[in-house]
Amino acid sequence: MRRETAVIVLLISAVLVPMWFVALASGGHAGGEEIALQPAPNSSLNPTGYFIDAPTEINVNVAGVVTWLGLFGLFGVLFASIRFAHRVGRSGEPIEPTDGTDLDLPDYLESEYRSVVAYWPAKANLTGVWLVGGFTFATVVFAALFAGEVFGAARHQFLGFYGALLCVSLAETVLLYYTYFIPSIDVAEERDH
Repeated sequence: MRRETAVIVLLISAVLVPMWFVALASGGHAGGEEIALQPAPNSSLNPTGYFIDAPTEINVNVAGVVTWLGLFGLFGVLFASIRFAHRVGRSGEPIEPTDGTDLDLPDYLESEYRSVVAYWPAKANLTGVWLVGGFTFATVVFAALFAGEVFGAARHQFLGFYGALLCVSLAETVLLYYTYFIPSIDVAEERDH
């Protein structure tokens, strides 16, 4: 682990750990009442059906800490995705246009004050095809499952589960397409300030 990453983790922990214990010690009631849903006899509908045990109510202070953890986790995933795209998409030595190589780039990329300084061509290899194809297939499957839940008669925990997996698989498809099938370019621009 790099020193900068360790410092960031320590700072986040120094903020969240005391908040977590204060939230647990504060106690209190969520303020709502649990409503028991009873399915009709001889009915296959189960609106409270679930596959993971989850609390039926949560302290508002604990919910705040969990929200912060979720936001930090999302930031970490975004950072890791950018690092992956740069590490894989920019592997190898870049092509420098100053060598005289014709990259056949669009005209708007270069002007009197702007020029391309490094160019990594798209890999477009079989690994990228398998990864993008696999996540595209997963996206279609989770979209079908999500639609089945939406148009079904019951609404329960699977709705959010399938929706989350649909969003994750779609995001991974876009990330992998960007990494393997789009060239990466560094552009330098003159500024007067």
